[in-house]
Amino acid sequence: MGYTVDRVVSGRELKEFAYFSRQIYKSDPYWVPPIFSEQLKFLDKKKGVFFEFGEAEYFIVRKDGVIAGRVSAHISRQWDKYHDPNTGFFGFFECINDQEAANALFAKAAEWLKSKGKSKILGPFSFTTYDECAMLVDGYDSSPVIMLSYNPPYYNDLLTNAGFAKVIDWYAFKVNKDVQIRPVFYKVRERLLNNKDFHVENMDLKKLDVAIQRVGKIFNDAWMENWGHVPLTPGQLKSMAEELKLVAVPELSYFAFEKDECIGFSLTLLDANPAIKKANGRLFPFGIIKIMLEMKKIKRLRTIAMGVLKEHRNKGLDVLFYLNTVEKGVQMGFTESECSIIVETNTRMIKALEDLDAKIYKTYRFYEKAI
Repeated sequence: MGYTVDRVVSGRELKEFAYFSRQIYKSDPYWVPPIFSEQLKFLDKKKGVFFEFGEAEYFIVRKDGVIAGRVSAHISRQWDKYHDPNTGFFGFFECINDQEAANALFAKAAEWLKSKGKSKILGPFSFTTYDECAMLVDGYDSSPVIMLSYNPPYYNDLLTNAGFAKVIDWYAFKVNKDVQIRPVFYKVRERLLNNKDFHVENMDLKKLDVAIQRVGKIFNDAWMENWGHVPLTPGQLKSMAEELKLVAVPELSYFAFEKDECIGFSLTLLDANPAIKKANGRLFPFGIIKIMLEMKKIKRLRTIAMGVLKEHRNKGLDVLFYLNTVEKGVQMGFTESECSIIVETNTRMIKALEDLDAKIYKTYRFYEKAI
């Protein structure tokens, strides 16, 4: 029968698309299954927040009638507006170690994108820069932290052999509880706190809507120079608020103010992946209980985002955020934190992390090709 590629059109096929990842990672100790019911909502074109500004198609490849891989092809009106209208995307890529199967998937994705007027395919994005994205290319010896991707090493060969080339890398840094803080960091923080117009507040989960609006305003300003950044939409911010209710650590998430203006923030999450892994992809009947019990044992954090308004950079706000997070995190019993993901061109942030003796321990890559 050979290889056939079909477009996902039914609810049954969408479930097949989602659950196929179990086949790829059935023997992998580091993979963290998604909560499949939530992933199906995310993929649902009537419910998913991405579809407020994007379009997508899903494809499944079969080898001799048996599913061998999957991929999405999608376009984003946000990307068209802020970057270029010629780029389309692939995401949700999973495939057995079979180059013909991968080639068939990418050919079908490219065909659909060309029909939408695109001349380049970029990814993986599932669906955007602020969802799970990029391909892991280094650091396969541990599970990913919350909201980061994971894949077998051979995926990178499948992409390069299909004609894709590297666009850019993003790094994940690890900071452990034994980090030696440089004395100058304390002086920087003291100078900031001695400014009577300056103060720092923790996130208040009871006023999460206010916090998310502050994050959105600063994030959309501070990250504009980062590769791949597209401003978050109101729908994305609302979705973010719902997710943060469960995993944000308010004692380790900060907002900096000058007078009454919020000028910077740092957001740290509990790495809930070990708990999610216990649920094995299901919330019911016992998945929620397993997650809640395991959450109490977690000792790892992820500092997922940090932003400072452009006119307030180089004042040491990033140092203050790092220092407060490390000190308070150790007091609370956490043993390590991941700072991720940092684009390789963000030399200012990388230098600040290196000053904390943070080490790159995972690398993620984006690929593209002309179509």
